[in-house]
Amino acid sequence: MFSSFLGHFSYIDAFLVPFVAKNDIFLYICVVCDSNMTVTRLISLFTAFCLMAGSQFGLCAESFEIGFKLGKSSVDSSYKYNARACARMYDALQNPSVSHISINSYASPDGKLSRNRHLAYLRGISVQDFILSNYAVDSSIVSINTVGEDWEGVKNYLKRSNKEWKQEALDIISSSSGDKKALLQDLWVGEAWDDLMKNCFPALRRVSVSIDYSAPGLQMQLDGPEIHFNQGSSVVPSSAYAQLKVLAGAGHGTLYIYLKASPEGTLEGNKALSSKRAARIESVLRQFGYTGVVGVQYRGEDWEGLLDVVKRASDLPDKDAVIDILQDTSLDREARKKALQSLSYGHTWLRLMDTEMRGLRSASVSPNMIL
Repeated sequence: MFSSFLGHFSYIDAFLVPFVAKNDIFLYICVVCDSNMTVTRLISLFTAFCLMAGSQFGLCAESFEIGFKLGKSSVDSSYKYNARACARMYDALQNPSVSHISINSYASPDGKLSRNRHLAYLRGISVQDFILSNYAVDSSIVSINTVGEDWEGVKNYLKRSNKEWKQEALDIISSSSGDKKALLQDLWVGEAWDDLMKNCFPALRRVSVSIDYSAPGLQMQLDGPEIHFNQGSSVVPSSAYAQLKVLAGAGHGTLYIYLKASPEGTLEGNKALSSKRAARIESVLRQFGYTGVVGVQYRGEDWEGLLDVVKRASDLPDKDAVIDILQDTSLDREARKKALQSLSYGHTWLRLMDTEMRGLRSASVSPNMIL
């Protein structure tokens, strides 16, 4: 129902999604109570409600997933996508309006039920300890929910598959049988179970982390926010909306968007991505009622910023070699990238992209022209 409603207003999706993801019921009540309500009035009313309601009806959560190896419960930042998830989670937790962190822990259904429940519990505790040890977070805002064996995840995998035994497997999972695993293991002479073990279960060994934001305070700087984007993304993070709203309503005749890109990718690709990011920022400003002029300035790839971050890094492999390459003025852009990518068989470059470069994918918005 709500996705179809939003489909009629695709140009405001980026603004509405951070609010409606947890509060669909309130949005539905607004629409029913006043079917003639304009989109602008709906947005204004809903935003005001969120600001008054604080953490209960605050900005939507950002979600991250930490994966685990078979039978393991400790956080391994080098496993699968964990390094990138931890870097994104670090950015999210810098927001001072974080109000709650929900941890949901899962296990794949292979193995004994009691063991899987305990393993899921240990994974949740491990992620909680990881967050409290590495980020400035009050333990009182962290909660853990041990889900255990993720049969819903198995069903979702099957629904997307085209296996001949798909419906039989779904029927087994949906049945009241207490021995689903044995039935699945026998299905199609073990073919179904082998497929699940290989293609489904690894993704289910995980912990999801959801970060909620309360309504930000009103003590905001009018000289706008520094906005950090995810790699390759032009989506404006919800954490920047409140300050953009203040800027949009401050009566400035002109606002300037200054953009930088991290050095991965191609020059043309980074320029195009920065252009998309500027357009998305301007779109959010317009949605908040800003009618003035928007100026955009692309400031290129932030190699200087990368050098500064590398110098402050305490655990970067090949740190001295990276600094030497970044400071070598005889190297052009491509030679510099190639030299960095050759360190430690490419592992250092991947670390730079996942960690040191995360703060370089940025934009700032200001009413002042910066020369």
